Amino acid sequence: ALNAALAGAPAHRELSWTDGAGLTAAVHRTAGPARRLAAELAEAVAQLLTDPRVGEVRRCEAEGCVLLFLPAHPRRRWCVASVCGNRARVARYYARHKEAGA
Repeated sequence: ALNAALAGAPAHRELSWTDGAGLTAAVHRTAGPARRLAAELAEAVAQLLTDPRVGEVRRCEAEGCVLLFLPAHPRRRWCVASVCGNRARVARYYARHKEAGA
């Protein structure tokens, strides 16, 4: 299925000159929006599956979060620290203060 999605919108690089940046190579796909999106997603999955660190993929520890992530640091616990991590820290804070006030 991944190979079919990748083949449905093949990518090619197009070189262009830009002011300041010099020569750039942008990736272009020649297909409709749905096929381009499927190919982009299939490419991301293929890159993840072939990454040597695929065994390090973790489930987010936040309650109710279903996301998986590849941690940049071994102690990382949440998919997005500013969202899931913040919710967990706030929940711990309220739990501590609720116990202290009771």
